[in-house]
Amino acid sequence: MDKEQSRILAMRSRAEARTNRFLNARVRTMGIDKEGLDQQIREKKDRVLAEKRADQDQAAYDQQVFRILTANEEARRAEKMESMKQLQSDLVAHSRLPKNTCDKMGDTVDAEACGFSAAQYFSGEDKNGEERRRLQQAQMRQWTTQQVAEKAARTAEEGEDAARYDQYLNAVDGMRGEMEKAESDRARDDRMTVRQLNEMRAAEKADLGRAEKERNEFMNDREFEHVKNDPFINEETDVAKSAVADYRVRPDHFKGFSKAQTDYIYKKNGKLVQDNLDTRAGEAAEAAGWAAHTDQVVRMMEAAEQADKDSAKELEMERDTEIQRQREEGRERKEESRRDRFGAVGGGFFDGFGRSCR
Repeated sequence: MDKEQSRILAMRSRAEARTNRFLNARVRTMGIDKEGLDQQIREKKDRVLAEKRADQDQAAYDQQVFRILTANEEARRAEKMESMKQLQSDLVAHSRLPKNTCDKMGDTVDAEACGFSAAQYFSGEDKNGEERRRLQQAQMRQWTTQQVAEKAARTAEEGEDAARYDQYLNAVDGMRGEMEKAESDRARDDRMTVRQLNEMRAAEKADLGRAEKERNEFMNDREFEHVKNDPFINEETDVAKSAVADYRVRPDHFKGFSKAQTDYIYKKNGKLVQDNLDTRAGEAAEAAGWAAHTDQVVRMMEAAEQADKDSAKELEMERDTEIQRQREEGRERKEESRRDRFGAVGGGFFDGFGRSCR
């Protein structure tokens, strides 16, 4: 319940502050809420910093995953190479056994020239064993060549997929750049529009002030001339003095103020006019200061936005560099995997075929 009351009180205080800003005629007519703009700038900076930290955390996480995958790949490759070496060593050892390296005891027997008593042929013996083994070796070579060709085709297809993905990333980057440029242009146009409106309002206010001043001066001059030339106002007023005292007058003989009294009134009115002029000059100076403050706020916003754009551009360049590096590493890993897929088979791999005890 306390949290709910605190939230309601905070909402009411914000609403009251907003109402006070709206009721301020000077802030409302100038069209700029400096506190709101400063709050927006701070929120934007905090958002950019949060995004930057999130990108850094993601990059660190990606690097850790890449290191783990690389270590696993190295372990699998080492295990596979060890298995292939063991297989090759076993094949070499079998090829060196006495049964496979025995010397011939005599001249080659021409089985076709021997009779049945020589026992060179047996029932069920395969006379075409050598030819069959040669065909098997040829078939094995053909299968190996076919697998190499298929792997090369898959590698080419993967390269084409990577190229298409690169084109897609470039297109996305281009669209992002165009959208950011359009947003920047729109924001700049909005600032220029606000500035022009403020300048137009200031110029209209200055024109109204000058027109009012000229009208007041004209009316004051006409009133002064009227007072100077009016016979009724310039009539002798001493007849209104009382015989009792000079400072008393007879109402039935009153014909206006004396010259000294009139001059005093005019001096007092002149002082009021000068005070009004000074007040208007102060208001004009304050308006000029407010306009200068508005220009400074606009320049600060432009500088902050330019800094944000530069930071985003640097982050984009770093991301492109990292992506290019990852692509190069991926190509190197694919090339190395392609070379080591079937292991290293020496030239004597097929020489051991057909050397068994048969």
